[in-house]
Amino acid sequence: MILVRLTFNNMDNLLTPREAAKDLISVYVERGDSLESLRAGYQGTSGEDYYACIGGYVGEFPNLKKVSNDKIVVSRIGSQKIEPQIFSLVELFNEIKLGVKQVALF
Repeated sequence: MILVRLTFNNMDNLLTPREAAKDLISVYVERGDSLESLRAGYQGTSGEDYYACIGGYVGEFPNLKKVSNDKIVVSRIGSQKIEPQIFSLVELFNEIKLGVKQVALF
């Protein structure tokens, strides 16, 4: 199976923070990577569409707060910096897994 992700850099089609968090891990979940490997990898991206990472820190120095690797942090959508949004890695992982199983049934 070959997975291809198409992203469109169009201001009318910006992702929501939750969609960006799911997008960060979806290719890895769809190809069968484990939750443990995602946690261990501390994956992140800083592209034109969004900035998101598994775990890390939020805030400004000297008031940084550590975020565990059970969470995905999204702090930019498009070129707009946003208040950091934090999502459960486990919840999004399971949502994507469920979607992959449903597609396979049809």
